[in-house]
Amino acid sequence: MTDNDTLLIDQFELKLRKLMDLYEDLKDRNRELEGQLAQKDGQIAQLNSRIASLDQSYSNLKQSKVLEVSGHDLDSTKERIKGLVREIDHCIQLLNSK
Repeated sequence: MTDNDTLLIDQFELKLRKLMDLYEDLKDRNRELEGQLAQKDGQIAQLNSRIASLDQSYSNLKQSKVLEVSGHDLDSTKERIKGLVREIDHCIQLLNSK
């Protein structure tokens, strides 16, 4: 082999080592990013679960407010009906007494 061939081989080996080092660095960075991605996926799953729980709580709260309002209206409606029944009873008594 000539000196030129040896020099070319040495340069090739040097470049190949650099390329292998870059490859290892990229593999490490890829593992790190995959770990971060898995962590973020876990956080997203927790947040989605929390959103679902809060949506259910909100739905329950809306239903309880509807029932609360309906319960109040129901009480006032019952009172109005009782008043009307008393008036009707009073009118019947007046008609029977005549």
